[in-house]
Amino acid sequence: MYRPLVLPGVAAEALAGLMLWLSAGGEEWVTNVTIFAAVVFHTVSSYFLARAFWQLLPRRYKLPARRSLSFLFALLWMLPVLGALGVLWSVTSALQRPHGRSSRSVKSVLLPELPFSPPVIYETPPYSEGALRQIVYFAARPLKRLKAVMATRHMQPREAMAVWSKATRDPVDDVRLFAYAMLDNSEKKLISRILALTEVLPAIPLRAQRACHKAIAALCWELVYQRLVQGAVRQHWLQTARRHIEFVLFPSASAPSSRSDASTFTASKDLPVLVVRDPDSLLLYGRILLESGEFVLAREAFASARSAGMSQQKILPWLAEIAFRERQFSEVKRCLSALARPGEKGRELSLVKAWWNK
Repeated sequence: MYRPLVLPGVAAEALAGLMLWLSAGGEEWVTNVTIFAAVVFHTVSSYFLARAFWQLLPRRYKLPARRSLSFLFALLWMLPVLGALGVLWSVTSALQRPHGRSSRSVKSVLLPELPFSPPVIYETPPYSEGALRQIVYFAARPLKRLKAVMATRHMQPREAMAVWSKATRDPVDDVRLFAYAMLDNSEKKLISRILALTEVLPAIPLRAQRACHKAIAALCWELVYQRLVQGAVRQHWLQTARRHIEFVLFPSASAPSSRSDASTFTASKDLPVLVVRDPDSLLLYGRILLESGEFVLAREAFASARSAGMSQQKILPWLAEIAFRERQFSEVKRCLSALARPGEKGRELSLVKAWWNK
């Protein structure tokens, strides 16, 4: 179908060339007329050749038709004679040719096979607290010690504290600073939760404030128990925990923190009466008193928790720790002998067991 369009296009282009040849050496008005006629013939030739070359284009280059025809017409009109040859060779023929694919430019990539079984996920980390602590103590390479500190991110803060404490004294700055960062991050998380609960405490209804006080006391206790704070800061959070837990246990009386005798838990004219008999709160109160060094009050708190329904097995480790601190070693042995459950909840219970359960 393109041949009937090529012949008029070639003829019109030949006439345009003839008009240009006749315009040379004539009068001015004759020259203008012949040049105008040459432009007209060249425009007609460009139109027919553009239609012919458009039919030679591959289908993917024909659409949209108006834009393709306009591009070919403009190219042919701007380049007389040579434009037709150039379009015929470089546009139509080149586009119809397939792309060359050299074997050197092809790189075969084997697709990886899917795993035949899922990866092994351990229920517990492969390294325990003791193993990580040994790595931090005795590993010669700083990178290995740093990786051991990084592995504690998947552990509970109270379990990772021994590793962090040793790593803060590491001679390498990277290990030491990373351990301090882990300590600071754990401390900030707890303090931010404490401050958030403290801010919303006044807006909470009175019947719900008891649970909020208990949560604040537990978070303050975690700061102390995990050894995230030391010195005067530790005493501050310990007193804060005691004040909030006393609001839970003595809601109708002033906080008895200044009292230091065991009669706090008994009815008296001058001392408040224990109103709420929550075994969990009493157990937490006893641990706070034990950490404060008030062993008599701590023992009374544990006794009240036992009478409120707390299991004896949960209280015996703390009673053994109180007896150990008071140097009542026969009482220590009696408590440990009655302890039937595995695990060590008291901070110094492992040391006590090592000496008295041989």
